[in-house]
Amino acid sequence: MSEKQVNEVAVEEVEETLDTDNIKQLRQEYKKLKAENKQFKTQAMDSALTSMGLSSDKGLGKAVTKLYDGDVTVEAIQDFVNTEFGEDVINTDTPEPAAPPTENVIEAQSRVEQLNKLGVDNEPADALQQAVNYINDPDTSVKNSIGAKLAMMDKIKEQDKQ
Repeated sequence: MSEKQVNEVAVEEVEETLDTDNIKQLRQEYKKLKAENKQFKTQAMDSALTSMGLSSDKGLGKAVTKLYDGDVTVEAIQDFVNTEFGEDVINTDTPEPAAPPTENVIEAQSRVEQLNKLGVDNEPADALQQAVNYINDPDTSVKNSIGAKLAMMDKIKEQDKQ
């Protein structure tokens, strides 16, 4: 081979390796940009669906994320939903405020608050003394006495929990 042929072959090999390296870099960059674009589109779709009152995880929102490939603006998605699923699927109006409670509910609530303020216990004040008298009474059987003691212990534990 002549020197000219050797130089031409060497130049061609260098150009081929540069071309393949550049192509690989371009492919990697393309894959990276494509993944980022997909992520941004997903986030934009979630945001648009949320502003429309839908969830991308379930129901109509999930169907829209699977079927829709267009522009990810709220208006475009809303137009798509209206044409594909019907006009009345999405309630674009602001939600109506809850109806005010009726007079009976207000009166009942005030009565409950009054009872909570009073905090009256329905047991007599001397319940402990009555239980002690019952236990110490000679006419009370051993079985009933033990049962009363256990009931008192349960009652005391219950009061301690509160």
